[in-house]
Amino acid sequence: MKLNKKVVESMTVTSAMLVMTTITAFGGSTEDSKSGLTETVVLSKGGRAGIISELCDKEMDRLNESGMITASIGRGQRDIVSKSQADAAETEDAAGSAAGVGEFAAEAAAQSVETDAAEVTADVPAVEEIVEEEAPEQSLEESKWQNLVMANVEEDMNIRTAPDESAELAGKFYRGDVAEVVSVEGEWTQISSGNVTGYVKNDYLVYGMEASELANEVCSIYATVNTDGLRLRSEPSEEAEVVTTASSGDKLKVDKDAAADEGWVAVHTSDATAYVSAEYVGVELNLGTALNSEEVAAKEAEEAEEKAAESAKKPAASANADEVTLLGALIQCEAGNGSYEGMVAVGAVVMNRVRSGAYPGSISGVIYQGGQFPPALNGSVANVMANGVRSACLQAAREAISGVDNTNGAVSFRSAASGYAGTVIGANVFF
Repeated sequence: MKLNKKVVESMTVTSAMLVMTTITAFGGSTEDSKSGLTETVVLSKGGRAGIISELCDKEMDRLNESGMITASIGRGQRDIVSKSQADAAETEDAAGSAAGVGEFAAEAAAQSVETDAAEVTADVPAVEEIVEEEAPEQSLEESKWQNLVMANVEEDMNIRTAPDESAELAGKFYRGDVAEVVSVEGEWTQISSGNVTGYVKNDYLVYGMEASELANEVCSIYATVNTDGLRLRSEPSEEAEVVTTASSGDKLKVDKDAAADEGWVAVHTSDATAYVSAEYVGVELNLGTALNSEEVAAKEAEEAEEKAAESAKKPAASANADEVTLLGALIQCEAGNGSYEGMVAVGAVVMNRVRSGAYPGSISGVIYQGGQFPPALNGSVANVMANGVRSACLQAAREAISGVDNTNGAVSFRSAASGYAGTVIGANVFF
């Protein structure tokens, strides 16, 4: 640390005092080389009058000139001499005075050093101010989503081969899809998801924990069963009624709106909410991935086919449970040993007749119309109903009643071996 000017000058005063005191003690004198005059200063009984008086005069002059609190002494224009060896007691007193002055100067120097040190210390910031706070440790969820992004759109957004709106399409990023961030370049982010890598606009993305929040909001959650014979219960309790069972590998959709006790997971069944032990399922978000251009084309073609089939679908007919069972029994008799498509086709023929206006306007009226369906007239249908209709046949009956028609409007069918022209489905030809 650089010494304060005040300290240096105080040390100079001390040295000067000691020299002059020694000279005085031995009766010496100093002579002004220019004037040749010698001036004697008589020490008082206290030992300080001469030297201190002279020093104080010089000190006050300096203070008045500079306004600074300093202590200095230079070589004056006149020499200070002491009384010659007149009195041994005075000499001894002078030595004591010099020691006193030395102590006084040393004390002043020490105070100056302390003041200077205090000033330096005041300039040093407190330790706690310069020590940076440690960053909080990330949670597992934050770590998982740190480099992930999701599309914050209603349906989908374009992925391009370059960060330019005129660049070629590389694929599509759909609502509910997740991607890894490769880089961020201005207004664009390069992502990698599924079989596509490309650029998307930042304006339509959410990152990190915001992406996690969006995923939990818009994505389904599935519980994957990891054991055979898992019981689904009506309440989150081992004492509750068993609704059904699930096998290892089955995926059960989690009911996000249902409250479940700790250790239980609420899942959807066909007509209600059931509960499974959390110990036997793995729960995770059903996150999607982006599609490349070829995958997008295939998806859109499939959607177009489904839309066309929906458009061709006949209006649903109203039917009670007995009518569903009756149609299912006829289907079982006519096509029960064939494909599921063949079963739906038989049901569609019956429903096309109901809607046509050329036949009876009810399912039972069409089935029992004379000369039309032999199984209904010979008692086979009634026998099947009495013994129970197979579930696949009942499902085919429901589809036909809902308006599904894979026969192109056929109202009749024969065995495919009959040679009739028409649409062959399963073992029958429909026309």
